[in-house]
Amino acid sequence: MASEPKNGHAETRERILHTAERLFAEKGFDGTSIRDITTEAECNVAAVNYHFGGKDKLYIETFRRLLVDLRDRRILSMRRDMSAVPDPSLEYFLESFANAFLEPLVDGSRGRLILSFFANEMMDAHLPSGLFFEEFVRPMIQVTSDALDRAGPPLEPETALMCIMSIVGQLLHTLKALPYFSNPVGPHIVPTDLSDHIKHVVRFSAAGIRACAAPVEAS
Repeated sequence: MASEPKNGHAETRERILHTAERLFAEKGFDGTSIRDITTEAECNVAAVNYHFGGKDKLYIETFRRLLVDLRDRRILSMRRDMSAVPDPSLEYFLESFANAFLEPLVDGSRGRLILSFFANEMMDAHLPSGLFFEEFVRPMIQVTSDALDRAGPPLEPETALMCIMSIVGQLLHTLKALPYFSNPVGPHIVPTDLSDHIKHVVRFSAAGIRACAAPVEAS
């Protein structure tokens, strides 16, 4: 039997990854079988073993691809914004960070895939210890901390990290909770336009960061 040409190998590998990405996001690790993946990807189990060495490594590679894509899109967006102005304000940085954080997650079906994948992994972890932190969190913290240091008031490193975590918490909550605060048949409790919530997060967070930078009065 003739071997598959190199471009055929690449196409098969991509097809497996694309299919696994969707199935793992929809069904989770335990709910997705190799047979499910090979059936939809129109390949055999041997192809999965050849390209990835089994289900565990395929899951890791699928998640890593999502992480790297999300990380790089956010970093590129922030670096582009921060290099566009010579003296960015704190509000400018916060708006850049909020947009860079949210845009990939509201980007059609792939945004929903990423959120589902993250939710499944948080409920039932299968990634190697440290992978998420080293490949995603650490690079994002470095870029975000540098941008905050440039645009914001002087902060202790630990305080800066806590501020960044607080902003992330607000944005995630807005993204996940907004549908539940929107009334489809009557007046809305809160604005439904995500841009309005970004403006609020920017205003709220700017005040909080400046308060964190202010000297603590002796009691």
